[in-house]
Formats: sequence, structure tokens, C-alpha cells
Amino acid sequence: MTSSVILRPYRESEFERACVIREISIPEKIERFRDRFMLSGQWFDHYLHLAIEADGELVGDMQLRHCDFTMPPGALHMGLELAPESRGHGIGTQALKAVASYAFGEGHHRLEGSTSQENTGMRKAFEKAGWKFEGILHDLFLEGGNPVDYYSYAISKFDES
Repeated sequence: MTSSVILRPYRESEFERACVIREISIPEKIERFRDRFMLSGQWFDHYLHLAIEADGELVGDMQLRHCDFTMPPGALHMGLELAPESRGHGIGTQALKAVASYAFGEGHHRLEGSTSQENTGMRKAFEKAGWKFEGILHDLFLEGGNPVDYYSYAISKFDES
């Protein structure tokens, strides 16, 4: 397991690495991400992007989302992406703990996230980080025309540790 996982705003020099981690290669998507990236650490268009650093290296991307039209005050949705070489070392679990601490410290009371049924590593990370399984989001995404179920997890500042 890694010894030091922190969430922080991105550094401008990390843009290319962040695109690789997020697997963004289409020019239009790169430019759309650039706007959010340049405001890392600040809310922009209902997104907050943070870098995931482990032992001094950029290893992932954390997104917090809050849409005023679809989510109640105090609730956030989270997205997490790790570089392939950083998976399986406990970094995801530590990042999930760090984002919960960050969100609750900012006054939010609930954080939710989901992962594909096939992503057993992320599902284990949610469980190890103390998040509760809330259910299956049937046919949430289509991949290659095929429906994919996602497993939904959440943590609340009211949960017992």
C-alpha cells in the first residue's frame, strides 16, 4: 500500500499526464477538459477537479460534481480515475477516504459514486474505504451498443466509522 495519498489542485505542467490518466485523446475533448483543468481546485460548471498524488507522483484524477437541478444541497457525486500502473496498490481506497474527508470538511454531508459491474478492484476499494453499497444502476451506460450495469456506493458524514 502506498504511504502518502493526497488530493490537490493540478499543476499547469501536469496537463498532458492528466489527459493520459483520463484517457482523453480526441482534440475537442482535450480542449473541453483544459477549461476544467486550468481551474483545478475551484468549482467550474458544476465540476471540481483535483489531482491524486501518491508518494509525490501524479497518479490519478478526482472529480466532484454537484448539479443544482438534480442533487440536493450537501450531496456530491464523485468520479475517480487512476493510471493503470497505479491500480491494485491501495491508492483508490486511500483516495476515496481522502475525498470523503475533503467533502465533509467543506460542509457537504453525502458523497456518492459508482463503477461498472466488471471493475471489481474499484468495488473493493469502495468497501475498504467504508462506503456503503446502495444498489445496481441497471443498463446505465451503453458500451459498443451493449448495456452495462454500474454498482452504486455512498458515504455520509453521519455513517459510523
